[in-house]
Amino acid sequence: MNRLLLIAMVAVMLISACSVNTGLPQPTKATEAFTGISTKVAILPLKTMDARSRNIRKILEVRDLEYVFSGYPQFELMDLETVAAEFKTHGYPDVDDMLPEEMQEVADELGANVLITGNISATRADLFAVAMKLYSTRTGEMRQVNFSVPNIKEQRWDKLNKSLMADLDSFISTEVDKIFNFATNFYAAGNYVEAEKQLKTAIGLDPENRDAYYYLGATYYKTDRYDLAEENFNKALKIEPTHFQSLMMLNEMYEKTGDDAKRIAIMEKIAGINNDAELWLAIGNLYAEANKLDKAQSAFENSLEIDPENAMVKARLAFLLYDQQRFVEAIPYLESAYDSFPENDLISRRLAVSYQRSGRMDQAIARYESLIESNPNNTQAYLNVVSLYRNQAQEATSQETKNAINAKAINAMRQLITVDKDNAMAYLNLASIYLAQSKYNEAETNANATIQRDPSLYQPYVILATVSQSRGTTEYNRFVELEKTAAKAVGKQATKLSKDRDAAKAAANAQFRNGVQQLATARTLTIEPESLADINSRMTVLNNLVSQTSGY
Repeated sequence: MNRLLLIAMVAVMLISACSVNTGLPQPTKATEAFTGISTKVAILPLKTMDARSRNIRKILEVRDLEYVFSGYPQFELMDLETVAAEFKTHGYPDVDDMLPEEMQEVADELGANVLITGNISATRADLFAVAMKLYSTRTGEMRQVNFSVPNIKEQRWDKLNKSLMADLDSFISTEVDKIFNFATNFYAAGNYVEAEKQLKTAIGLDPENRDAYYYLGATYYKTDRYDLAEENFNKALKIEPTHFQSLMMLNEMYEKTGDDAKRIAIMEKIAGINNDAELWLAIGNLYAEANKLDKAQSAFENSLEIDPENAMVKARLAFLLYDQQRFVEAIPYLESAYDSFPENDLISRRLAVSYQRSGRMDQAIARYESLIESNPNNTQAYLNVVSLYRNQAQEATSQETKNAINAKAINAMRQLITVDKDNAMAYLNLASIYLAQSKYNEAETNANATIQRDPSLYQPYVILATVSQSRGTTEYNRFVELEKTAAKAVGKQATKLSKDRDAAKAAANAQFRNGVQQLATARTLTIEPESLADINSRMTVLNNLVSQTSGY
């Protein structure tokens, strides 16, 4: 008997040695630090469906589950004995029959985020089927998990990793998605308190959730907590540096808070990602306003790399260089801008000045004259050369030279009209030249011809106002002389002189009023600050003259 008992005991020990490990083994894989919220997992006592399953249940509950969970820092396995004791107090007879609300009750008592129930049954001597239910207290979701475990410990651990832990991880990921969807719905509804709560939970479960950081930042932005908003937008960008929505929200926030330095940095990122020429133009303008001229130039050049034919950017870069008196560098951009906006007086004047300061006036004129000679239909060349002629005339010191240059300018515009009879700019240039020569009738005729062909131009109205002011001034001077003479006259002569005096004053008043009306029209046709300032200054003078010539 003793010998048979000894043999039996040895056999049991050998079997146990194959299945049970002495001491808790070290994790089979290195674990990464987890910075989020750990999910507390409570596993209720597993139900055995047959006698052979009891030993494998003991192995799982004593060491295997704890060992496997130790490799997943995002999960915290609650003490199985404590869980079993708490479950016993509820008096539920069978874990397989528990309803969701009963599982919620037990989980709440335990403080668990996920509650797991399950059973084990032997499918053969060395293989056991495990059926588990995963229940989430956060969302009320439930998932069934089925897998088999063998007797051999390494294979059993591998199976637990690939089945239970993989499904649990997937279950929590799905839970995160659902929580995130809850949060975005709260955000869309304007319930920012609940949105913040749900988003923090989603981020805690998944610290790499870029979109959750974005929405949390947006939630803080909507509630004017800008420091926290910035922090979370930057966390989203740390995960994905090109996350467009975060960049756009930061741009909007920095504009609202007036943080120009940070805003420009964000705008540069957006412009670089999208190859946005218009945005680079806006960035250049902001740098120019901040007097950071080198950065402004770089931004404009970035814009032109994307859109080499953007006339607005060329004009802006031209002005930037011109204002720094870098005339040689400005000329190519001014020429291009002038080709696009020939009616813009500011561009034409600056181009002429740049040619002059660069010692290239004669060279520029020769260039355009050559273009006209080779192609008499080149309307732009006519307009360019007449701009230079007019600048030369203004700089001329002798009246003879001035008259000769103006004659060349008039001839060039008449040639242009033979090529393009409805070219409004040709008539506008003629009106300007005649005005400079005090030939008011010709100036008026050509200004009206300009308006007939292009009523959107403001310059002809300014010319007409100037003609009216000049004529009104002539009548006003005549009124002053007549008033002096009438004061000394007597009888019929005095009566006649008084009538002539009053007529001159009325004529002057009518001319001045007409000038005011012309300027009022001009003011509606331009948005250029310099032009508007000039128009407003002229209107002030004319309104004063209207007041002086009203009544008697």
